[in-house]
Amino acid sequence: MSPEQKQLIEFAIQDLVAEIVKRDNLTPEAAMDFLYHSQFFLQLTNPDTGLYREGAEYLYQSLKELLA
Repeated sequence: MSPEQKQLIEFAIQDLVAEIVKRDNLTPEAAMDFLYHSQFFLQLTNPDTGLYREGAEYLYQSLKELLA
């Protein structure tokens, strides 16, 4: 994984946590715990999926679809 990919993944995680906080009315800590313990987190942090290049809204919808 390149340094640029690592940074973009970190940004995507931050943006997605903020989206979870906003939409699901969770604390940032609860949102991080929820995301970090999800199967989606593994996909998001895998640079081969390219998910880190997507916006927070798309990532949030993808996370919710995976859980449905």
